[in-house]
Parts: sequence; structure tokens; C-alpha cells
Amino acid sequence: MLQADLDVVDGAIQSTRLALSKASPRSTMASLDILLGLEKCQGQLKDKVETLYASLNVHESFPELDGIDLEFVRTLLMARDLKINIRKHAIGSFFEWDKLDQAAGGRDEAIG
Repeated sequence: MLQADLDVVDGAIQSTRLALSKASPRSTMASLDILLGLEKCQGQLKDKVETLYASLNVHESFPELDGIDLEFVRTLLMARDLKINIRKHAIGSFFEWDKLDQAAGGRDEAIG
């Protein structure tokens, strides 16, 4: 979620930069200074997020990922989390169907 929030902030800064490029030159100078400050803060935030990520010791938990690009590892871990969530929902759905089957006449009887 933190990576998604960083991506949203990055998109907002880029769209602001684009909007400022179309604005009048007088208001642009002060706005660009503010925007540069925001970009600096965003860079510091990205560094802190990477430090946080490194502190999670992902490479110790998954030694086969050592040396692989950080962005790819993040995407891979997000896909893993998504797979786990989908599996939980599927298992829950199977249990619901089993309960419905039992209520309709027995475990091995189809609803009909």
C-alpha cells in the first residue's frame, strides 16, 4: 500500500509540473520552487521506504531473490500477497457451497 501511495504522489507531482508548464511565467517561478521542494521531500520519502523495505529482511526470507531488481521483488511480493488473498476467498467460497449442499439435502447431494 505504501508503494501505491508513493506512485500516487509521483503522479500528482508530474501532473502539477505539466500544469505549471502551461501557466503564466510570473506565477511559475514561485510554484516551481515549491514543486522542487516537494520533489526533494518525495525523494527522501522514497529513500526511507527503501530503507524500511531493506529492514524487513526479504532477502533473508527469500535468499533466491538476492541480487534481483528491487522494483521486481516488490511486484513479485505484491503478486504473492494477492494470490494468498484470492486463495482465502476461494476456500471461503468452497465452504459456503458445502454448507448450501448440506442444507439442501446432504453433503453428497447436489442442490436441485
